[in-house]
Amino acid sequence: MRVLLASVSVPSHLLPMVPLADALRAAGHDVLLACQPDLVPHAESAGLLTAAVGSEQLEAERRRKMTQVAKEQAAVPGGVWQPTWEQLAARWRQRVDGVIDDQVAVGRRWRPDLIVADPLEFGARVLGGVLDVPVVVHRWGPETMTTEAAGPAREALADLCARLGLPDGLPDPAAIVDPCPPGLQFPEAAPAMTTRHVPFNGTGSVPPWARRTPGAPARICVSLGSMPAHLGGLTLLETLAAAAVDLDRVELLVPLAPDLRAQVGPLPPSVRLVEPTPLHLFLEGCAAVVHHGGSGTALTALAHGLPQVVLPQFNPALAQCGRRVADVGAGVSLTADDQLDAAGIAEALRTVLHDPEPRAGAERMRTAMTVQPTPAALVPALEALV
Repeated sequence: MRVLLASVSVPSHLLPMVPLADALRAAGHDVLLACQPDLVPHAESAGLLTAAVGSEQLEAERRRKMTQVAKEQAAVPGGVWQPTWEQLAARWRQRVDGVIDDQVAVGRRWRPDLIVADPLEFGARVLGGVLDVPVVVHRWGPETMTTEAAGPAREALADLCARLGLPDGLPDPAAIVDPCPPGLQFPEAAPAMTTRHVPFNGTGSVPPWARRTPGAPARICVSLGSMPAHLGGLTLLETLAAAAVDLDRVELLVPLAPDLRAQVGPLPPSVRLVEPTPLHLFLEGCAAVVHHGGSGTALTALAHGLPQVVLPQFNPALAQCGRRVADVGAGVSLTADDQLDAAGIAEALRTVLHDPEPRAGAERMRTAMTVQPTPAALVPALEALV
C-alpha cells in the first residue's frame, strides 16, 4: 500500500503515529507524511519521508494567537482557556483553507491507498473523500475531541466540501485507532481499534546522567512540554522548585531547552536542569513523573509503571488527560488554583512517592498495555480496509 500520514503542526500529535508508521513500513508499505513546513524537521528526525503543505505563516499565526490567549488567561488566577465550539470550528476551517489545495495536489500525485490522520487534521478527511480512499483517525490519548468535534467540523467545512465535489459533506473516518490502555479512555469516546502505546518521544542518545547509583535520591522527571514552557511554564517551574525544598532526598530532573534554561533564575540543589532528552531513554531510573497534561508524557509514564502528578496548563485538553490519570488511580491532578501553592504540590509529590496506591494504579495500566495489540498487529486490519 501507499499510506499518507497527515498531522496538524503540533509534534505531540505526530509522535503517537510514528510507531504505526514504522510498523507499516516494516510490513512493506510506503509511507509519506503531508505536513506544514515547521513540522518537517520533527518528522525527518523520526525517519519519515515528508511532503510540505501550507505555509510557515499558518503555524506562526496559530502560535501568536495561542500566546495571546495564554497571556490573557495568566492575568486571571486559575484561568483556563474555554473556547466555544464555534471558535474552534472557525480555526479548523481557517487551517483547512490554508492546506487543502496542497494536500489535494500531493494526494493526486502520490495516489495513496490509505490515509492515517491525527484527530484534528480535518483536511485529511476531506482529501480522503476527494480521492475516494479510507481515512483512519489516530488518537493521541484520552480525549473526547474526536467524538465531540464531528458536528461542528462538519458544519464549518460543508461549503468547502461541496466545492471539492463532496455534496454529503465531511466524510466519516473508516476507523479510529486508540493508543489508550483499557479504562483510561473516556467512556463517551466513540468506539475504536485499540493498540498499544509504544513510547516514542523523539530521537537522541542515552545521556551519562541517566545512569543511577545505589542510594541516590529518588528522581522525579519534570516534563512541562514545549508549549507550556513557551507560554509561561517557567513560572510553574519556579513553584516546583519551591516545593522541592520541602522534600527529603528527592531530585527533580528537568529537561529544558538551552534558550529556556537561560531564563531560569537560581534553583535549589535538588532541581537539576538537563538537555532535552526523549523520556523513554531515562524514565527507568525515575520514581515518578510531573507533567503538564500531555497525553504522550502520560502514556509514556504509564508504560513504565510510574505514578504521576499532573499540572494541567490553560488548554482544557490537558486537564482532560490529568483527570483520567487521576480517575484510574495512577496519580494526582491539580487544578490551576492548586498549582499556585508550593506546599500543595509538595504534598502531591509525597503522595506519588510514598503512597502505594498511585504506584499500584500505574502498574495496573502498564500491565494492561502489555496485552494490547502492537502497532504491527494492527497492520492487517488496516490492509483489510483497503
